[in-house]
Amino acid sequence: MDTAATALLAGDGEQFIAFPNLGIKFSNLSRYFKIGNFEIHWYGVIICAGLILSMVLAMRRAKSYGIKKDDLLDYILVGIPVSIVCARIYYVIFSWGYYSQHPAEIFAIWNGGIAIYGSVIGMVLVALIGTKIKKRSFLHLLDFAMPYIILGQAIGRWGNFINQEAYGSKTNWLFAMTGSEIEGSVHPTFLYESVWCLIGFAFMVIYRKKWQKNIGEITALYMIIYGFERAIVEGLRTDSLMIGSFIRVSQWLSVILVGAGIALFIVSRKKHQPLAAEIERFNAEASDAVPEPRKQEKIVPKKPRERSSLSDVVDLLSEHDAEEDEDAKGEDEGGGEDDAKDTSAD
Repeated sequence: MDTAATALLAGDGEQFIAFPNLGIKFSNLSRYFKIGNFEIHWYGVIICAGLILSMVLAMRRAKSYGIKKDDLLDYILVGIPVSIVCARIYYVIFSWGYYSQHPAEIFAIWNGGIAIYGSVIGMVLVALIGTKIKKRSFLHLLDFAMPYIILGQAIGRWGNFINQEAYGSKTNWLFAMTGSEIEGSVHPTFLYESVWCLIGFAFMVIYRKKWQKNIGEITALYMIIYGFERAIVEGLRTDSLMIGSFIRVSQWLSVILVGAGIALFIVSRKKHQPLAAEIERFNAEASDAVPEPRKQEKIVPKKPRERSSLSDVVDLLSEHDAEEDEDAKGEDEGGGEDDAKDTSAD
């Protein structure tokens, strides 16, 4: 490390993170801030920010991809707590050597210890069960969700930056990182993964818009893109979850993920249901659910009834009968008066 870099790192016990070869230093860092007596950790804030952004983008695009917003909200509300629990279970299982000796800390998630793969597994399980209940396509939902999941991962990795964790082995290359809690200069593996996930998010969104034909392709791309990066970067980390002394769990899982993703992509291109058919089905259901507006009946004024010649004859006869009745009535009244006169004369 040169003199300029040494001067950059000089400090009196302050919390800092620096990229000495780039001349960048972040000073007076803290893992949390306080609101009253409550400590709000930046790690949680950053993860929530990534989650909220991903949710907003997903909700905006759901309808155009043939996903009901109400269904998506159901998946999210159930998926968030399940993914947190699964992330913790994954970490505890592969750190059992420690937690078997400290069982009281198994539930102390606030002390750290969650795994991204466990979180993804939890969300996939929720999607599988949810789509079975709602009778929707499982892979179609995953295709829609995967770009937003990888975006959330890209943002969430900056929580590792604040905590000065999830870094790699020692190096002195251009992007080497150090900090008040890091010994020497190390690989900023959080940065590698964050940048890679952002690129993966952009590629998946573009691919989905321009080139996707069948259901399953985007899920396969996620498996390939993220699995490839994680298989490489995990090999640089010094805090990997291990089986024995030489098997890095997440690295081998990533290799399997890449292979499965390639197989799924090939199968999807050849045999799976076309995406257009699923979107068409959604649009048809949506149109059936909305009643058509009631058509207003056109009121046609009735035309005056035309009189026929027969009607005129009937009216004429009626008038004639009426006149005869009046004459007859008059005669009866006249006769009555004469009789009365005659009677009085007698």
